[in-house]
Amino acid sequence: MTEQQLRMMMEMFANPMFKQGTEQFFKIAQQQGMEAAKKFWGGSFGSGTFDNNPFPDTEQMIQRMTDFQAAFGFMPLAKYEELNKEYTNLKVENQLLRDTLRDLQQSFIAENSTKAQQAWQDIADKQLEMSREATKSFFDVMKQQTPSKKGN
Repeated sequence: MTEQQLRMMMEMFANPMFKQGTEQFFKIAQQQGMEAAKKFWGGSFGSGTFDNNPFPDTEQMIQRMTDFQAAFGFMPLAKYEELNKEYTNLKVENQLLRDTLRDLQQSFIAENSTKAQQAWQDIADKQLEMSREATKSFFDVMKQQTPSKKGN
Protein backbone atom coordinates (compact mmCIF):
# COMPACT_ATOMS: atom_id res chain seq x y z
CA MET A 1 0.00 0.00 0.00
CA THR A 2 1.46 3.34 -1.01
CA GLU A 3 1.54 6.45 1.16
CA GLN A 4 -1.04 8.15 -1.06
CA GLN A 5 -3.41 5.18 -0.79
CA LEU A 6 -2.98 5.15 2.97
CA ARG A 7 -3.68 8.91 3.16
CA MET A 8 -6.79 8.53 0.97
CA MET A 9 -8.02 5.68 3.20
CA MET A 10 -7.48 7.74 6.36
CA GLU A 11 -9.36 10.70 4.80
CA MET A 12 -12.19 8.36 3.88
CA PHE A 13 -12.41 6.99 7.44
CA ALA A 14 -12.34 10.56 8.81
CA ASN A 15 -15.37 11.54 6.70
CA PRO A 16 -18.42 11.58 9.03
CA MET A 17 -20.82 10.43 6.31
CA PHE A 18 -18.64 7.43 5.48
CA LYS A 19 -18.24 6.58 9.15
CA GLN A 20 -21.99 6.76 9.77
CA GLY A 21 -22.73 4.67 6.68
CA THR A 22 -20.17 2.01 7.54
CA GLU A 23 -21.41 1.86 11.13
CA GLN A 24 -24.93 1.22 9.89
CA PHE A 25 -23.67 -1.31 7.33
CA PHE A 26 -21.62 -3.27 9.84
CA LYS A 27 -24.42 -3.15 12.41
CA ILE A 28 -26.88 -4.61 9.90
CA ALA A 29 -24.32 -7.09 8.59
CA GLN A 30 -23.49 -8.21 12.11
CA GLN A 31 -27.16 -8.71 13.02
CA GLN A 32 -27.95 -10.57 9.81
CA GLY A 33 -24.77 -12.63 10.10
CA MET A 34 -25.61 -13.72 13.64
CA GLU A 35 -29.18 -14.61 12.64
CA ALA A 36 -27.96 -16.56 9.60
CA ALA A 37 -25.35 -18.39 11.68
CA LYS A 38 -27.95 -19.37 14.28
CA LYS A 39 -30.29 -20.68 11.54
CA PHE A 40 -27.49 -22.50 9.74
CA TRP A 41 -26.04 -24.19 12.82
CA GLY A 42 -29.47 -24.70 14.35
CA GLY A 43 -29.17 -23.72 17.98
CA SER A 44 -27.59 -21.39 20.41
CA PHE A 45 -23.88 -21.13 20.91
CA GLY A 46 -22.34 -22.74 23.95
CA SER A 47 -25.41 -24.84 24.70
CA GLY A 48 -23.57 -28.15 24.34
CA THR A 49 -25.59 -29.14 21.26
CA PHE A 50 -22.53 -28.84 19.03
CA ASP A 51 -20.63 -31.93 20.23
CA ASN A 52 -20.92 -33.59 16.80
CA ASN A 53 -20.88 -30.29 14.96
CA PRO A 54 -18.69 -30.08 11.85
CA PHE A 55 -17.92 -26.50 12.97
CA PRO A 56 -16.67 -26.90 16.55
CA ASP A 57 -15.02 -23.47 16.81
CA THR A 58 -18.14 -21.45 16.08
CA GLU A 59 -18.03 -19.47 19.31
CA GLN A 60 -14.36 -18.70 18.79
CA MET A 61 -15.07 -17.61 15.19
CA ILE A 62 -17.83 -15.24 16.38
CA GLN A 63 -15.45 -13.79 18.97
CA ARG A 64 -12.84 -13.24 16.25
CA MET A 65 -15.44 -11.53 14.05
CA THR A 66 -16.34 -9.25 16.97
CA ASP A 67 -12.64 -8.50 17.56
CA PHE A 68 -12.17 -7.79 13.84
CA GLN A 69 -15.06 -5.33 13.84
CA ALA A 70 -13.79 -3.75 17.07
CA ALA A 71 -10.45 -3.12 15.35
CA PHE A 72 -12.33 -0.89 12.90
CA GLY A 73 -14.05 0.92 15.76
CA PHE A 74 -17.35 -0.96 15.66
CA MET A 75 -18.99 -2.69 18.58
CA PRO A 76 -21.89 -5.04 19.18
CA LEU A 77 -25.31 -3.41 19.15
CA ALA A 78 -25.99 -4.21 22.82
CA LYS A 79 -22.74 -2.55 23.88
CA TYR A 80 -23.49 0.45 21.64
CA GLU A 81 -26.97 0.84 23.10
CA GLU A 82 -25.59 0.57 26.64
CA LEU A 83 -22.97 3.23 25.95
CA ASN A 84 -25.48 5.44 24.14
CA LYS A 85 -27.83 5.26 27.13
CA GLU A 86 -24.96 6.16 29.48
CA TYR A 87 -23.96 9.02 27.15
CA THR A 88 -27.53 10.37 27.19
CA ASN A 89 -27.64 10.19 30.99
CA LEU A 90 -24.30 11.98 31.21
CA LYS A 91 -25.53 14.72 28.87
CA VAL A 92 -28.58 15.30 31.09
CA GLU A 93 -26.42 15.33 34.23
CA ASN A 94 -23.90 17.63 32.57
CA GLN A 95 -26.65 20.07 31.59
CA LEU A 96 -28.00 20.01 35.15
CA LEU A 97 -24.53 20.77 36.51
CA ARG A 98 -24.04 23.58 33.98
CA ASP A 99 -27.39 25.12 34.95
CA THR A 100 -26.51 24.90 38.64
CA LEU A 101 -23.12 26.48 38.03
CA ARG A 102 -24.68 29.27 35.97
CA ASP A 103 -27.23 29.98 38.72
CA LEU A 104 -24.48 30.08 41.34
CA GLN A 105 -22.40 32.44 39.21
CA GLN A 106 -25.36 34.75 38.65
CA SER A 107 -26.23 34.87 42.34
CA PHE A 108 -22.56 35.46 43.22
CA ILE A 109 -22.34 38.28 40.69
CA ALA A 110 -25.60 39.85 41.90
CA GLU A 111 -24.54 39.66 45.55
CA ASN A 112 -21.00 40.89 45.06
CA SER A 113 -21.77 43.54 42.45
CA THR A 114 -23.77 45.45 45.05
CA LYS A 115 -20.87 45.18 47.50
CA ALA A 116 -18.38 46.26 44.81
CA GLN A 117 -20.58 49.19 43.83
CA GLN A 118 -20.83 50.30 47.47
CA ALA A 119 -17.04 49.95 47.95
CA TRP A 120 -16.45 51.99 44.79
CA GLN A 121 -18.84 54.67 46.01
CA ASP A 122 -17.07 54.78 49.40
CA ILE A 123 -13.70 55.14 47.66
CA ALA A 124 -15.04 57.92 45.43
CA ASP A 125 -16.52 59.72 48.45
CA LYS A 126 -13.24 59.47 50.37
CA GLN A 127 -11.30 60.70 47.34
CA LEU A 128 -13.68 63.63 46.95
CA GLU A 129 -13.35 64.51 50.64
CA MET A 130 -9.55 64.32 50.40
CA SER A 131 -9.63 66.55 47.33
CA ARG A 132 -11.79 69.08 49.19
CA GLU A 133 -9.42 69.06 52.16
CA ALA A 134 -6.38 69.42 49.89
CA THR A 135 -8.03 72.31 48.04
CA LYS A 136 -9.02 74.00 51.31
CA SER A 137 -5.48 73.58 52.66
CA PHE A 138 -4.05 74.95 49.42
CA PHE A 139 -6.27 78.06 49.60
CA ASP A 140 -5.50 78.52 53.32
CA VAL A 141 -1.77 78.46 52.55
CA MET A 142 -2.28 80.87 49.66
CA LYS A 143 -4.27 83.26 51.91
CA GLN A 144 -1.50 83.21 54.50
CA GLN A 145 1.20 83.93 51.90
CA THR A 146 -0.74 86.64 50.08
CA PRO A 147 -0.77 89.28 52.94
CA SER A 148 2.94 88.88 53.60
CA LYS A 149 3.72 89.65 49.94
CA LYS A 150 1.54 92.81 50.01
CA GLY A 151 3.45 94.09 53.01
CA ASN A 152 6.82 94.07 51.14
